[in-house]
Amino acid sequence: MLGLRRVTDIGAIKPLHITQRITPILRLSPQVTYYSTKANDSDPPAKKKKQMNIANVPLAYIGVMSDLYIPPRLFNYSPLSWPKLMLRRLLTFAFNTYNVIKYKREIAQPLQFNEWKDKAIENYVKTNKIFAQACNNFTSTTSSSRDASKFINLKLNQCCGKHLIDVLNLRAANFQPNYKITWDLKSIDANPKISMFSVIPDQDGIGCYVQFIMKLKTTQHVTVSERVGGKLIQDVESQSTDYLVYSMNPFNGQILLVGKLFESDDKRGLKPELDAFDAHAMQKFVLKAADIYRDAPK
Repeated sequence: MLGLRRVTDIGAIKPLHITQRITPILRLSPQVTYYSTKANDSDPPAKKKKQMNIANVPLAYIGVMSDLYIPPRLFNYSPLSWPKLMLRRLLTFAFNTYNVIKYKREIAQPLQFNEWKDKAIENYVKTNKIFAQACNNFTSTTSSSRDASKFINLKLNQCCGKHLIDVLNLRAANFQPNYKITWDLKSIDANPKISMFSVIPDQDGIGCYVQFIMKLKTTQHVTVSERVGGKLIQDVESQSTDYLVYSMNPFNGQILLVGKLFESDDKRGLKPELDAFDAHAMQKFVLKAADIYRDAPK
């Protein structure tokens, strides 16, 4: 179980609402074709393009795979919608149970949820710390932006996915050079919970990777001050609930933070609304979901 021994050295950054706000930055990085495609019907069968085997894709390139359903809090909606929301919670539990069974049968590695959660939090903490260092230690000049990018890539390539690193590079390059940021995590307000657990199959349908969503509730303290003079611009302590997405190689234990999702509303069903075979839409979604500092949809 997670203890409070980690609280004193854990930090997290949330979006800052200052006059010159750091807006979400999305960039289309080179497309990684790990979604299945079909050849034209006119092509001879011998020349049809083979389906990409995701088992051959590096873990760092596996971003948020889908707009998975995340059960919303019941008290945010009318009691009239509670029966269908409870049914969806039950179906989500069944989905997770099925994937746990699939994991045991096909991957046959120990289930170590507490260790996975500990590692997931460590990666999240390191991501925030390194990103803040990049924002504070490098200015917005071209050479410094390149230095910041190298710094982020060097420090985070073992705990973040490629798409998230791309977003962090752009955010650091566009961070206001006149400001400095500090933060502190005052508390972890609830035991972190794995709310979604999904086995990713290879081309033969056998599990090879895992993607899970961890619900993390924290109380955070963030300050923003002027770089010169130290004038305090913002001083906020707030509670936060994040649904962090991680990709995992269960055979070597590697876990990478790849993005963040938000609670689903009371209208959408369990089925993902995104077409996984639309490569362009998937690429846009993966990059958007990789931005862990973006605002929740309205």
